[in-house]
Amino acid sequence: MLQKMAEYILSHQLEITVQIRDHLLTSLYALLIATAIGVVCGYFASRSGKAERWISLPFSALRVVPSLAILVLLIPVMGTGRKIAVTALVLLAVPPILLNTMVGFREVPDFMLESAAGIGMDPRQILQKVRIPLALPLILAGVRTAMVEVIASATLAAKIGGGGLGEIIFTGLGLNRSEILLTGGIAVAMLSLGCGLLFDAGSRKLLKWKTFQSNVKRRTTMRNNGRNNGKKWAVIGLAGLLGAAAALHVHAEDVIRVGSKDFTENEIVAELYALALEDEGYKVERIFDIASSVIHTSILNDEIDLYPEYTGTGLISILQLEPLTDPQEVYDTVKAAYEEQFSLTWLAYAQANDGQGLFISKAASDAYGITTISDLQAHADELRFASQGEFDEREDGLPGLEKVYGPFNWKSSKVYDNGLKYNVVENDEADVSPAYTTEGRLSETDKFVLLEDDKQVWPPYNLAPVVRDNVLEVNPQIEEILDRVDATLDTATITALNARVDVDKEEYEDVAAAYYETIKEQ
Repeated sequence: MLQKMAEYILSHQLEITVQIRDHLLTSLYALLIATAIGVVCGYFASRSGKAERWISLPFSALRVVPSLAILVLLIPVMGTGRKIAVTALVLLAVPPILLNTMVGFREVPDFMLESAAGIGMDPRQILQKVRIPLALPLILAGVRTAMVEVIASATLAAKIGGGGLGEIIFTGLGLNRSEILLTGGIAVAMLSLGCGLLFDAGSRKLLKWKTFQSNVKRRTTMRNNGRNNGKKWAVIGLAGLLGAAAALHVHAEDVIRVGSKDFTENEIVAELYALALEDEGYKVERIFDIASSVIHTSILNDEIDLYPEYTGTGLISILQLEPLTDPQEVYDTVKAAYEEQFSLTWLAYAQANDGQGLFISKAASDAYGITTISDLQAHADELRFASQGEFDEREDGLPGLEKVYGPFNWKSSKVYDNGLKYNVVENDEADVSPAYTTEGRLSETDKFVLLEDDKQVWPPYNLAPVVRDNVLEVNPQIEEILDRVDATLDTATITALNARVDVDKEEYEDVAAAYYETIKEQ
């Protein structure tokens, strides 16, 4: 593992340096803005209970909203990139700074304020020479807490083209490669630790009066005791919840647990499988929206019994074998390897091929005459690329393309969450992005053009159910039931079903149910 991590770091030195720089800049901007807002608002909130309610409560309410949810809410207003990431991180960082500032000013002893006034200090001098110095230890503690939270949460910036170390983490998740995931995680941890040490050193120099040092020690002890107590009760509570969950969770042997990945097509197909099984009298438990990077682990850990998988994904991402281009050869390879290594069975594959592809905006396609990937490669230096991170590393992604087509020297390349790619291209923030060839929005041919893989680089990605062997042994009729469903699924059909969800905004359950009614008698 360490050797693989070292190889990855050595081969990506420039990219990692840029990602560390972007991560630091995003975190620094957010922390500086949050500190300015939190200290000023905290001071005014400390003046009266009414001011506290009006100032602190809105920020406290925002703190319970997940950072990713804030990003999603802000995208329609602010678009994508670093500015929206900084905004979301500011909203995350302000509450601890504000709270500590408010408490710090309120804990200044009254007798010291009275003594300062008694020796002739005016309000401005009292603020500068008494209130701020005495409140400073708690203020700095709040800033440090916010700093740690910001550095950790800044990884989400990679979801919206904001760069940073999140690009490494999400790439590792997408590829199911532990060495890349660990590289990103360790880099974030080291960055947080290093910034914490620098901050502590600066704080000690700033707090140079003994009075301040004693206050810091006293309050730190109190906070640590509180944290230790909090951790103790959190552990007890978590243990109780896990015990309750274990006691309550009983998996009935006659219940088939159908899983799905976290995107439209897989949800539709998984729902079709569930409906077909229910129609034959099976009890079905739906466990949908599992991250693509962990669904294979879920079936190995007996958390699900079956799910729709893609032959190319099994070949390259799970088995990490070289790409093949013949559909039957790919299927035979993954079927044999899954049985031998994992005790999992691949049932018959559908004609539907959700293969890897690239799409370009209709405007760029018309402007440069681009309809094939060869055309794209020739004009790459004039085009902005919207990646999803793992595409730049996967053997069937950019590396595989460059082996056949030559280098793609993009005008610019940024990482975005997969769910944003069509919006980014539609809003003219990028020109080209990876896609799977059955995605519903590709039916919007007035906006997007799916490029022809004219040199046939990519392997097939045919849909097929993957089932646990022990489940299939007890319920052999599952194979015939699911084969009947897959026999009706081709690329055009899947694309049309996806479009009804992603373009027409229907619910995937309704789309699957309507389609199942048309095939159930076949």
